[in-house]
Amino acid sequence: MRPKHFATPLGSALHDLCMKNCVDLHTPYIEGGINLGYFECIGYVTVVDSLAAIKKLVFEEKKITMDELLAALNNNFESKEVLRQMLLNAPKFGNNDPYTDAIAKDIDRESIKFARKYSKELGVYLDFRLVPFTSHVPFGRVVSATPNGRKAWTPLSDGSSASHGADVNGPTAVLLSNFNSKNYNYRERASRLLNIKLSPSCVAGEEGTKNLISFIRTWCDLKLWHIQFNIINKETLLAAKKDPNIYRNLLVRVAGYSAYFVDLSPDLQDDIIARTEHSDM
Repeated sequence: MRPKHFATPLGSALHDLCMKNCVDLHTPYIEGGINLGYFECIGYVTVVDSLAAIKKLVFEEKKITMDELLAALNNNFESKEVLRQMLLNAPKFGNNDPYTDAIAKDIDRESIKFARKYSKELGVYLDFRLVPFTSHVPFGRVVSATPNGRKAWTPLSDGSSASHGADVNGPTAVLLSNFNSKNYNYRERASRLLNIKLSPSCVAGEEGTKNLISFIRTWCDLKLWHIQFNIINKETLLAAKKDPNIYRNLLVRVAGYSAYFVDLSPDLQDDIIARTEHSDM
């Protein structure tokens, strides 16, 4: 139905195979082309941080046992706040930390191998992708507590962004963790969505503009796929949630798209509020 209802004449005219076959770019199969697909990963960094916490606290430092951890998770950390704080303070992805970045790279590699295996079996080019388009919020609604200290039914991590509030070494460290966790020797790698929230003071004036340009240039030099910004402080978002009529025109970047903040669901509003607000670059 897409070629019929969403035809793209200009895009098709610029595509050699479309012109050769006289078909629209949205045609399901174009002779001479390839069949593309992908596997989506939801909660990638939630898994990374959870495995890092288990490795560090259970197996290496032996501060907690696996039975203690499982009991705490099954009860959503009820009366186990001390244990939860230990998990929250375990190594976290997004801080240019080789400990967590190595785990992230292992997961990335195994996922790519999975994509490669089924590409051959199905005859389709399948890639490993990290672009949840906010689905990490409803998916979190059906996932119980996790070993990174996340409580039950709350949002999972977003794309290749750090877990909420876990990236404490600045936004450049988030870029480096993304770079260090990618397996560049495989072709079955698709896009990674990365959200960064900056305080307005961080990019204020000519110096702030230069800093933002340098940050984007670093992202470019590292050959990362996608980055998007919210330049807003937490107080403004909280005020907009409390009194939406005053903030009807407040636009925010969500996940590959922008939207009016007051029109978002409360869960998605809280997800954006909880993102780390970086004040330095």
